[in-house]
Parts: sequence; C-alpha cells; structure tokens
Amino acid sequence: MPTNFCCGQEIWIIWYNSLLKLNFTTRTKAFAFADDLILVNRGKTVREAENFTNFEMSKITSCAKSNKIKLNEEKFKTMFISRTKRKE
Repeated sequence: MPTNFCCGQEIWIIWYNSLLKLNFTTRTKAFAFADDLILVNRGKTVREAENFTNFEMSKITSCAKSNKIKLNEEKFKTMFISRTKRKE
C-alpha cells in the first residue's frame, strides 16, 4: 500500500484494480500480486522495451496523481530479460 494512504483498504483495492484496467499498449501485460504490480513489455531492443515501460509507468503515475495517491517511486524496480545471449 502506498505511503500515507488513509482511505482504507477497500478504497485501495478498488484503485489498485483500476490500474489493471488502464489502457496499456498491446505490447504490455499487467499482473498484480498482493500490493505489487508487474508490467511485462516486449520490445525488439532493450531501448524499445525501456521506452514502452517508461510510457506505461507515466500512465500509472498520472492515474495516481489524479486520484491524489502518492506512490513511493524509490521502491520501483526494473528488470530486463532477454531471449538473446550476450556475447562474452
């Protein structure tokens, strides 16, 4: 749950569920587990995947701002996974 959230768990759940219904691009899938939100993006390059992730994260932060919810961005984590092997 975000810091300083004072409206109760039920309101948090309603808002959190609305995140899963945001209009993400077709390259993005959103998954929730407890109070964690996972965005999975596809891209042809790491840079492209990074750009998609930043674009989708801006939707989430905008949604939070419009609902007067402050997210702790220091807790955001990013992990890139590639199917291609890197040359050693």
